[in-house]
Amino acid sequence: MHPDVPSTGDADAFVAVKQAYDVLGNIDRRADYDRLARMVTEEEAESVVIPRRWRRPMPAARTRHPGPSGIPVAVWVGLVIVLFVGIFEVARHLMQLPPLPARLEIRPNAPIVAPQTREAQRLTNYGPAPIQLAGTPNYYIVPAADTAVLWRQDEARKVLVPEGNLPPFSSVQAVRLFRQNGLVEVRVTDTTTGFVAAGRLVPGNANAAHNAYCAYNTGPAPANGEVLHLSRTGKGHLALDNHTTQPAVVKLRDASGSAIVTVYLAPSGHAEIDGLPEGQYRLDFAIGELWSRACQSFAAGMRAQRSSGYIALSALTRLTIPPDLAGEPPPADISDETFQRD
Repeated sequence: MHPDVPSTGDADAFVAVKQAYDVLGNIDRRADYDRLARMVTEEEAESVVIPRRWRRPMPAARTRHPGPSGIPVAVWVGLVIVLFVGIFEVARHLMQLPPLPARLEIRPNAPIVAPQTREAQRLTNYGPAPIQLAGTPNYYIVPAADTAVLWRQDEARKVLVPEGNLPPFSSVQAVRLFRQNGLVEVRVTDTTTGFVAAGRLVPGNANAAHNAYCAYNTGPAPANGEVLHLSRTGKGHLALDNHTTQPAVVKLRDASGSAIVTVYLAPSGHAEIDGLPEGQYRLDFAIGELWSRACQSFAAGMRAQRSSGYIALSALTRLTIPPDLAGEPPPADISDETFQRD
């Protein structure tokens, strides 16, 4: 199930197995899990339903529904009067309305809403972005049905009060575990600490938390030749061929470093993109497994590279991955963060 295995890789299943192992392999977390399971069993035992055969049947109540003949004459007269008055008022109101002005165009009856930004789309689809509290992260928040509450100690009242919520995959530095209440003390700032339930934490640094977030929020798998991002249009035509056995993502960047187009290619895939602006562009490409729409990067085995020179995009330009640039130095490796930037 490891995402690096092309044939049987399953990121969601891999994360689930990892979470189960972290609970069952830790004596404290497994004890908390068993304690909660016993609590649920006791609650179910208290809510036993009495079998139907032990219940005493109750006689059904008989309800009389009067027919039209049973309604008094005065009620019928009142209904007729109300009906005629309503018809008269509607007709009088329609006769007094001024004629509608003639309009040459049809105006929309709803406000025009601007398209969402990339960050707004990510927030809508995948929820709040993870955060990193103070200190050196050694644990991160795992996703669950509810949010992870960050508690703080109220010294005056000697009680714990909620300070806020931590989004899934937020990284923290755990200081110590309180076995009596199952809470872990974490650093919030350089001078203050808070508390998080031990069952919501899993070991891992900030990089592990980021990779887990990307694998958890992959989104729908892109189709071969799908344009993931396009900032400008023109009359250029680009033909792409992926000569690798892994998925690839190609970006063309202008002189300022902005990506004008981002295209996904399946293993050994071919795609042709129309409507691109002509000009000189630098080629960035990455290969890997499990493309994450939330992170705009591969969640596993990613390697990103950049061509040394510029490529002229014209009415018909062909590119291969890896690029075949005769007489130029080979592409240089770049960081994942550099490749992710649009």
